[in-house]
Amino acid sequence: MASKDFSTHPLANDLVAWFTHNGGSLSPDVQVVNSASRGFHMRAVRPLSSPVVATCPLKLTLSSLNLDPNEKEVLHVESPLRQCQGKVPNHILTYLLLFEERNKGKASPWHAYIACLPGPESMTTPLWFDDEDMTFLAGTSLAPAARERKEDMRRQFDEAVVVMQELGIALANEINFDSFLWAATIFTSRAFISTHILPNRETIPLLFPVVDILNHSVSAKVEWDFQPHQSFSLKCLEGETFAPGQELFNNYAPKQNDELLLGYGFCLEDNPIEQFALKLVFPPELQEDVQEMGLMHPDNVPFGMSSTFLDTDPNTEQHFLRAKGHPFGRYENWVPYLRGIPPFIVHFFFIQTLLARDIDVRDVNIRKPDIRITLQVLALLHSALSTRCLSLPPAISLSPKTDKQKYAKIYRDGQAAIIHSVLRELEAAGAQLRIPPPPPSGSQTPAPTSRRPVLLSTADFITALEAAFPTAAQQFRTGLPKHALTTSYDDDPPSLDAPPRTTSLLTSYIHALTTQHPLPALEDGIADAETYTFIDEHLGDFLHLPSLYAPDEDASPIDVLDDLGLTFVNQPADGGEKEVFVKGKTENLGARVLMWGMKVAEVELFGVWEEGRAKRCLLVAGSQGEDGGEGGGDEWLYGDVVK
Repeated sequence: MASKDFSTHPLANDLVAWFTHNGGSLSPDVQVVNSASRGFHMRAVRPLSSPVVATCPLKLTLSSLNLDPNEKEVLHVESPLRQCQGKVPNHILTYLLLFEERNKGKASPWHAYIACLPGPESMTTPLWFDDEDMTFLAGTSLAPAARERKEDMRRQFDEAVVVMQELGIALANEINFDSFLWAATIFTSRAFISTHILPNRETIPLLFPVVDILNHSVSAKVEWDFQPHQSFSLKCLEGETFAPGQELFNNYAPKQNDELLLGYGFCLEDNPIEQFALKLVFPPELQEDVQEMGLMHPDNVPFGMSSTFLDTDPNTEQHFLRAKGHPFGRYENWVPYLRGIPPFIVHFFFIQTLLARDIDVRDVNIRKPDIRITLQVLALLHSALSTRCLSLPPAISLSPKTDKQKYAKIYRDGQAAIIHSVLRELEAAGAQLRIPPPPPSGSQTPAPTSRRPVLLSTADFITALEAAFPTAAQQFRTGLPKHALTTSYDDDPPSLDAPPRTTSLLTSYIHALTTQHPLPALEDGIADAETYTFIDEHLGDFLHLPSLYAPDEDASPIDVLDDLGLTFVNQPADGGEKEVFVKGKTENLGARVLMWGMKVAEVELFGVWEEGRAKRCLLVAGSQGEDGGEGGGDEWLYGDVVK
């Protein structure tokens, strides 16, 4: 256009002349133009008098159908590639045909169209990335997907070349992989499927000249009008509002940036429908057991989640994380901080929790599992996502220098934003259970009650121990460096001023543990013999127990407990209705207390992320409620978190 920065181009004029001469139609209110940044595209000359922008007859399309003389609705071309039909997949044959037609130059009936197609130097899909470009995709799922796609394309190309060589087709010696890749990229970025214009037959990709020249915009309001066996018209529904020089856009329907980048070579900043793809597969050895135990039955999908993921094989499907505010909405879940995680992923770790804790699903409140199950699911999810986040940090220091790198960075930054936002939700949920710092002196802020569940770190326990039993705490601290141990990732020593609520929580907790976890019998066995042996041999470095039988000797704590157990060797076997810590005889009390401690740690220990570090904390579930059940917790489980 003379009055704009965009002007007509001789090749664009040739394209329009060829198109209209062969039955295509183009609105008089638009013009095909060219620019260095946009390539060939379409702009308005004036507001559109009709929504129909362009109509391409089926006769002008380019596809594998052009090789078949029996297809009377399309142009027929004489080509040795016809011998490859049935020996080479149709989509590969289509790529070969496009290259062959490009090689013909002006002898091709599509010369005016092919001359306006972008060349290999303009391709920006990951199949054209070099090593430097690929660094911008590091840590994303698209990086391996692009490599796999290119390897697959190479394999198909090599197989097609072998077939052509066996048939004596000269094209086998004229085409190289880059030329083949160019043709494939043209089809993936511009073709339409044949479903609507050629219904009730095998679906193939078709190139529709001129109609395919419009770039994509997610906000463009368009309509595709297919007349079966005749034509395809593109309509712009708000064309009457277009200003002179305004670019016209098509809309490929909502697509995520991975699909846009891999198929079309561009991305959208702040793509509203962006999601983060995950895939999990049950180990084959567990798959059958999980099915037999009924864990994949819809009735056993927890937290009020939809069970529709079971309608297909979830092991073969992709599942998507969604950040808050996603236009598709988030997933149904009683637990708010799990709503950004797809149901199958949550269910996968729910099953892992039941198996690890040897819990029968029939003993679980499926809609609202208890705090330990929920917390373990949270911990497993956090571990999985945080591991994934290590390879995809929130930002990278690289600055893009090319369009390929610019689009790759847009994609990776969007992916990182999603997974890190979901991870922060999980961390915020866990943080609510950590014991808060003491309120300032004179503050009216009430301390949490013992009914509120909390997670206490090793440092919290030592702090409480120092307040109640300073001598014992000091010995425990003295034992840590002897064996190169720390307070479980708590590098800074805790304050010696233990908040009273910490001490009271610890006292209540130890009482609760003795009823929730009765003393095991020796025949129950030891799962972790290495840990048991270490504690058995070195417990005296951390704990001193006075012995009634050998007061002057340095008796080990295990021996002292054994002596104590012998004193009560005839403890009644029936403890009444309430759970009791010791049932039956008390021989070997030391070994059994040690086994009890290991079991408690196995069941009650959970991982949380705090201040950039992983911490292992024990759950203090609170005192009993008025109904006699486990006190507190529901407001944490089913309350929202703000992050």
